[in-house]
Amino acid sequence: MSITLKLSSLVIRTLSKPIANQIKAQAREHERFRRVCVSFAQGLHRWDMRLRLGLLQNNAAALERQAAREAARDAAEAAAKKKQQIPTVKTQAQMKADEEKAARLKEKAAEPQPKPRIRPLTEAKAIDSGATFISEAFLFIVAGSLIVFEAFRSRRKAANKREDIAERVTEMEESDKAARRGMLALEKEIIQLKAKLESTSPKNVKRILPQEVWDVDEEEVEEEPQG
Repeated sequence: MSITLKLSSLVIRTLSKPIANQIKAQAREHERFRRVCVSFAQGLHRWDMRLRLGLLQNNAAALERQAAREAARDAAEAAAKKKQQIPTVKTQAQMKADEEKAARLKEKAAEPQPKPRIRPLTEAKAIDSGATFISEAFLFIVAGSLIVFEAFRSRRKAANKREDIAERVTEMEESDKAARRGMLALEKEIIQLKAKLESTSPKNVKRILPQEVWDVDEEEVEEEPQG
């Protein structure tokens, strides 16, 4: 993490509470902003409570359905056993009662659960909750913007660094070529002077620079007419 992000996170943590208190004060003083905070907080409260109650109701409904299925199965097994007995007025009445009981249990398990009534927050608590959420959302947006900016700056810095390295490599290659051409030109003059002094052909004078340098120079001379 860079120094900029560390300082930004420290500033955000330092300013989080004062900003929240300022937003709460503004919400208490300004009617329109107070309505916005209260409406926002009440909506968040209803959504949070519905989510929690939905999870609890699903678990409770699952347990009730399981209990109803077990009770219906027990009643059906008891009715099947009673059918095997000698039919009398008493056993037929008991069988009918068991069947009605099993049917009621099935209907109860199939009934939809009534929606619970969610009590709204008080105005003071709604203002506090809404202002806190707005301040945290604001700080989150600021922190996210700083992170995005820092990432963009780091990427831009890395790209500039790569461009600088490429430029330096190109400059070094050009400097190396210029130095090699200068040394070759100087050696050619020396060879010409030696040839005059010794009254011989320049081809008979021994070269000083290695053969690799001369080979590269000859390749460059051959490529120039093509360019």
